[in-house]
Amino acid sequence: MKFRDGISIIVTVYNKEQFISKTLETISKQMSGNSQLIIINDGSTDKSELVIKKFIKSQNKDIKYIKQKNAGPSKAVNSAFKFVKYTYLKFVDGDDIIAPDALLYMKKEMEKLDLDLLYGHWGWEKNINDFKFKKDNQPAFLIKNPVEKFLPGGWGGSSNSMVKSSVFKSIGGCDDEVFVQDFSLPMRVAGFHLKNKGNKKFKIGQSQKLMCVAPEFIENRIISNNGQLLYDLSIATINFLENHKFVKKSLVKECKIKILSRCWSWQRRHNKVSFFNRLFLTYLNNRILKKVSLEILRLTVFDTWKGESLRKIKLKTEPKKILIYVGLDLLGDALLKFPFLKHLKDIFPQSKIVWKSGKGYSIFKRGLKPLAEKIIHSVDEREFGSSILDFFKIQKFNNYDIVIDTQKRFLTTLLLKAIPTKVFISSSANYLLSDFVPSNRGEKNLTKQLINLANVFSPEKYKESLLNKSSTSRKVVICPGASVNWKMWDINNFLKVGLFIKEKKHIPIFILGPKEKRLYSVLKKKHFPGLKIVETNNPLKTINISKDCKFGIANDTGCGHLIANSGIPLISLFGPTNHHKFAPIGNSKNTVISSQDLYKNNNINMIKTADVIETIKTIID
Repeated sequence: MKFRDGISIIVTVYNKEQFISKTLETISKQMSGNSQLIIINDGSTDKSELVIKKFIKSQNKDIKYIKQKNAGPSKAVNSAFKFVKYTYLKFVDGDDIIAPDALLYMKKEMEKLDLDLLYGHWGWEKNINDFKFKKDNQPAFLIKNPVEKFLPGGWGGSSNSMVKSSVFKSIGGCDDEVFVQDFSLPMRVAGFHLKNKGNKKFKIGQSQKLMCVAPEFIENRIISNNGQLLYDLSIATINFLENHKFVKKSLVKECKIKILSRCWSWQRRHNKVSFFNRLFLTYLNNRILKKVSLEILRLTVFDTWKGESLRKIKLKTEPKKILIYVGLDLLGDALLKFPFLKHLKDIFPQSKIVWKSGKGYSIFKRGLKPLAEKIIHSVDEREFGSSILDFFKIQKFNNYDIVIDTQKRFLTTLLLKAIPTKVFISSSANYLLSDFVPSNRGEKNLTKQLINLANVFSPEKYKESLLNKSSTSRKVVICPGASVNWKMWDINNFLKVGLFIKEKKHIPIFILGPKEKRLYSVLKKKHFPGLKIVETNNPLKTINISKDCKFGIANDTGCGHLIANSGIPLISLFGPTNHHKFAPIGNSKNTVISSQDLYKNNNINMIKTADVIETIKTIID
């Protein structure tokens, strides 16, 4: 792309109907034959578009209008850049007023000093419509060591800046992984020579001339949100450090200290955490030992502003090498962990997940292999984690981006901590050795505890299925068995429930495992028309049958977790076991009926058929 001598102006607009007309007028008055105006509407929901189109009709100048779904200023500017024709690029926010001579002044000063980027002064005004700029022609000057100025302290601004179009193209435009471009752009220009050997070192200048003013009080303005500014500045800095490997180590350390200090201060002031918290220890660790990775730093930033109403770009999902350590990995254990595994793969869809079964046997290499074959890259059944001598096996492990320890035996956690990785996550010993701690440490449900470990890497919560929300299926899957008798609701109760389901013109399907011959004989003896009985030792068959049903009913058993993993609503019956800890998840309409809750009794047979039937009515009726 060859640019002609002149100025291209990009104006980003999001809900600026009150100001955009004045903004465009101040630009139009300065435009000549060698200039163009590109207006990009970033998904405004007010009347901004009507005002813009009315303005364009009144003009006889080179104006390009673009409209896109709301994606943020960074992506908006990148979209608009495709239409840039001229050598100099001026940015203007949709509610700012630029000085009457801003365009020519900035271009002239950039040419005089051979600058690649120029920043002017800017200010707030209560009434921008009545504001009068004073004549001011003070010269611009070169900024020495701009990288060291921009990185630790943060340097921003949009309407007060101008950049060479060729330079903007060279740096790859705005960092579209940050919502606002104000902080990332000066970093990327000033530090371009630190990205790859042979890159040109760009010249950046500054002027004390007032280049633009912005209205002081606007609701929902991004720059007025202190949290948004600190968040964007932190993420922009981390992204820069990740992609510019020739930054001085001392400057990298200074940036990390600034970001950790920023997060620590915010958490103390806004999240009311104690002074000597884990983040403070991380801060000291980086200041003294320089051991805090950029991955941990990014997660810290995400966690610090997790509860804030900020505009965030989704975490990077580049391929990751992930090791997940589990101990015993039989059917029930694996089913408890499967939602966590699936959620982690959703967060990192291109990841290579190694499932490390420390006790040697893994159901994911056998009966459940088809269920996880698109999620787990490989299953490692070599025994590890039970003996102090296993420290000598550490050298056999590859380097990982993430190691997640799902068990809580401290010796095993110590061994796993020694595996080379960028981020180590473990709930063992109250997260003592974990690089990062999930926000909900008090979760009782085992499956949700594991999902919280995965949520460390994403601001998005685990989404339970809404499968069969309006299902027309008339089948109901029922698992009446359990591993031990004291977890089993009486088979005659299940038969009564089956008869009720049949009366409601639905089809009860009883699934029995290979060790439930006694239940089979009872069901055959009291068989009624419409009752279906399926014997299977294939977990995937149970899941596939369940997917075709409206809902399921089961005791606290592995079969119940199979139904839950199909995604349909499940009614779980609990007696002596803790449903807060073991209740299956998977569908937002899952229901637990507990004898402890209803009757303060551990005997599951205290649950009445009427209790179950009332719950069924809420699904069928």
